[in-house]
Amino acid sequence: MALAATLVFLASGSAIVWPMAKAVARDDPWQWPADEKVERATERLKELKDTAEKFSRRDCPTARTDFDAWLDEALELAGSLIGLQDSTRQIRKTGAGLDKLRAWDAVRASNGPGGMAELTDLLSRCGRRVREGDAAFRPPSPEELLRRASQRIAEKKKSELGSFGIPLEEKDEFKVEGSAPRSIR
Repeated sequence: MALAATLVFLASGSAIVWPMAKAVARDDPWQWPADEKVERATERLKELKDTAEKFSRRDCPTARTDFDAWLDEALELAGSLIGLQDSTRQIRKTGAGLDKLRAWDAVRASNGPGGMAELTDLLSRCGRRVREGDAAFRPPSPEELLRRASQRIAEKKKSELGSFGIPLEEKDEFKVEGSAPRSIR
């Protein structure tokens, strides 16, 4: 009798746990089907593109105190946008349907290939604008801006892909053309 009661309890308990396990899998991007990963990543890419366009139309800061916050926001946004759009290889490796990849490629192509050049130009222009109002202000050099942007892009690429359950392989980390390869420890 006790065995029968235990079996009934276990059977009813697993019936309660099963729907919860399905709900957890829906919330876990690592469990999503490949098409869903690409669809959600494409939507995120579109969202980032729109946000970047709005950001680039904003006025440059005019005070030194505003520049640091503005620069951090610009690098964060650029890191996500460029990092995600640079992730074609990982997206294709998910095995998603061709129609999903066409949408990804269309958004990626509309962002243009010169993302880093446009970014460094915007950051330099805004740095010069702050310097006009504050002669003691020394904006970061173009090399420093490129280094910081590259670092943020590498970080954001990994986190953006991870939020969609897409792994980043070390060989696919973000690289700036003409830069020295990372040393392996």
